[in-house]
Amino acid sequence: MLPPRTAIGRIPGHLRPVLPTRTPGPKVRLQPFTHRSRLLLSPPPGRPQLPFLSPLTPTRSLPPLSIHLRQHFGRLISTESRAHFKQRLSRGLKFGLSFYAILVLFQIIKLGLYQEDIEHEWPTPDEWTWKSRWCLRSAQAMMHPEQIGKLMTNWPLVAGYFRELLERLENTDGEGKGIVEQEEGGLLVEGVGHTGLDVSAKSEHWRRGYFQALMGAAKAAENLDGWLTDRKQKISAPAEYVVGPSNPRPKPMPAGQKKVPQEEDCEAASPPPETFYMKVLTTRGFDTRQKLDAALAYADWLDFKGLGRTAGDMYTWALDIAAGGLDGDASKVVDLQTGVLKNNGSDLPSENILRVSTALAVHNARQGNLPTALSLFTSVLKARRSLPTSTSSSEFSLPAPPRASNDPITGFVTSLKKIFNPAEYPPALPSGDTPPLRTPESACDEAGLMTYIGEILYASSSREHGLAWTRDAVEIAESTMLELTSPEDKPARTRCAQCLKVGLENWKTMVSTRVAQAHKEQAEGKSAGRSKSWFGGRDSQAKDEEVKRWEAEEALLEDRIRRIFPVLVGESGLDTLSPNSSLFV
Repeated sequence: MLPPRTAIGRIPGHLRPVLPTRTPGPKVRLQPFTHRSRLLLSPPPGRPQLPFLSPLTPTRSLPPLSIHLRQHFGRLISTESRAHFKQRLSRGLKFGLSFYAILVLFQIIKLGLYQEDIEHEWPTPDEWTWKSRWCLRSAQAMMHPEQIGKLMTNWPLVAGYFRELLERLENTDGEGKGIVEQEEGGLLVEGVGHTGLDVSAKSEHWRRGYFQALMGAAKAAENLDGWLTDRKQKISAPAEYVVGPSNPRPKPMPAGQKKVPQEEDCEAASPPPETFYMKVLTTRGFDTRQKLDAALAYADWLDFKGLGRTAGDMYTWALDIAAGGLDGDASKVVDLQTGVLKNNGSDLPSENILRVSTALAVHNARQGNLPTALSLFTSVLKARRSLPTSTSSSEFSLPAPPRASNDPITGFVTSLKKIFNPAEYPPALPSGDTPPLRTPESACDEAGLMTYIGEILYASSSREHGLAWTRDAVEIAESTMLELTSPEDKPARTRCAQCLKVGLENWKTMVSTRVAQAHKEQAEGKSAGRSKSWFGGRDSQAKDEEVKRWEAEEALLEDRIRRIFPVLVGESGLDTLSPNSSLFV
């Protein structure tokens, strides 16, 4: 049963609220937000009807996507957002340009430090323009890859540097101002053309730099012998890799090389070496040493190509050049036909004469003329031992290069010193027309001559005498190399190391041959059955002792090589790569 409700009376009339009387007014028409009248200053009461908030009617078609996107993004990108995006874009461009500018400046500084470093290593004449100096030092640095952290030489690029340098130096309107053709239009050499400029009006530094350029170009031409250059694709390679009618089955290019040279677009990678050698020999203004360097280098190249007779004529020309530099009668010093020194005790040979006679001896040894070669070697050795001894240390020597250090602070300080201390072009070498003095470094040259003499004696007449000369040569080379400890003696120490290496190899070959021969004679004696008799027993015992003797010497030699090998590796460094061993570029 529900409880009874309490009776609530009605509200008295005087307490009821009085509602205002509604008067009819104008009806307000709600307009869409996008079509609002400009005269409407106050928003109408009610919610505006926005198109993107109102549901789509089934009969209303969708606008094209391009219009829809343009309207949508136009609504999103307001004035404030547009300014924000512009600010961010400009700021990103500033940061990017600043970063690339810093990167470019860093590369320029790095290149400048590298050029300054190689300028101190291979100085160039101060009177040249910066472009010519750049070409010379860059080419010389690339010719010594082990000193600049490279594995091999890019010979096509080296030849290009020297080609551009020679064009600049021989331009009479530019850096070659002052050089003239010799009388009657210069000298004409068959297969070479007009050669022999007159550079005597130029300074000594200019002439020496020009000589370095010619000799460097000749060296590059030797290494590019048989190479072709595709000028359209800018690639050089040996002729067997070029595709064309004359080579129907070319070798495949190395891995990673996509370009293949075409024969119709190819030309010789470099002029022949004789072009540059003959230019040195026929140019007026070079001294005797420079012309002799070119003659000996050209003769050695002819020997390498198998042109022994032509090489002999070039050696004769070199002997005439060296003899022409003497003050007195050259026939009293040397036989102008054979090159053998006379050693009469009063007329001393010049340094150039000694160089030519030594080169002639090596040439005759290569051609198989061992008696002539032996006579030349012994005469040169006797002449060197009869030279006057130097009493002072005023002998000319090139400054020793600074030792490399792995310490970054030391390297930075060294770089700063190189920047603020410009490189000086070294003084000229002596002309070589005077007799040299006997110095401690001369023992290296004598050891080399003794090595040659020992090899010739062992191969021709007496094996015992050949072994004795080789042992003495090794002893002299090793002791001299260990005595030369100052940094200024680096070139002489390297020469001694090379001589010691050759002497040890010859010694090892000779001893190995004697061991094999002793074993063979021992086996033949035992097979003959002569050991039964008393005389046969003595003969067998003598052969056993001879075998033990040579085996003991071989063991001692192996131990000596093992002990001296670290010193040889430290002095000689990386071996020179063979010609045509550079990568295709």
